[in-house]
Amino acid sequence: MDLQPLNGTLGARVDGVDLRRREAGAVGEVKRALHQHKVLVLRDQTAVQPDDLLAFAEEFGAAERVAHPIWDDVPGHVGVKRITGSEYATGVDVGDSWHTDGPPREKTQWYTFLQAIDVPAYGRDTLFADMEGAYRRLSPPLREFLETLTALNSWGSAKPDAVPVVHPVVMEDPDTGVKSLYVNQLYTTRIRELREEESDTLLAYLFRQTAVPELQLRVSWRPGTLVIWDNEKTQHYIVRDKPHPRVMHRVMVNTGR
Repeated sequence: MDLQPLNGTLGARVDGVDLRRREAGAVGEVKRALHQHKVLVLRDQTAVQPDDLLAFAEEFGAAERVAHPIWDDVPGHVGVKRITGSEYATGVDVGDSWHTDGPPREKTQWYTFLQAIDVPAYGRDTLFADMEGAYRRLSPPLREFLETLTALNSWGSAKPDAVPVVHPVVMEDPDTGVKSLYVNQLYTTRIRELREEESDTLLAYLFRQTAVPELQLRVSWRPGTLVIWDNEKTQHYIVRDKPHPRVMHRVMVNTGR
């Protein structure tokens, strides 16, 4: 396996891995790389079929096989979601914002495996932000305060009957002790311990941390590109710069916590 960091903050390109074979040594190397770099980019995976994607992802944890409020399974492949992008006459999709995929769920440690099936020749990239780095940039007194707080996270209009779940504002890796911010613009609605105005003000400031260029990674897609990321330690944003109905296959797995 060849590993090439993509910038000084997060992300690495992985070459020389055949997802269809799932050799124990290679899987272990990918796991270590994901733990270190948080976002991995594997190119030229067009031969990987939905069953291959699901089997490889499940080397990392248990796949989520329940119904999603928006995305359907790939026909005949429960656990592999078909993610599509809607279009508008202006060429701009609406409704997206910086987010991570875990917060509306009860458990927090989710890895996402996203494979490009139909993407434009250029544009419609995905931005990632390092939330461990975002936490480190905050002043020590603010970090201390945030560690005492919890936040409500909700599916919103996508799943209005779902009960909001509570997660810490700051997540700590149980293996390394490294901490990261775990609030996001799409799903986090309120800091429970604060008054509404206080919560809104603090969340607005924390949400802006994704905009720091030094914390960002930009990934360009080609058919067959597979990106794997850690949802506790990163956020992502879909760049809607041109009209094109992207089609992606996605598997999410949970490590048990």
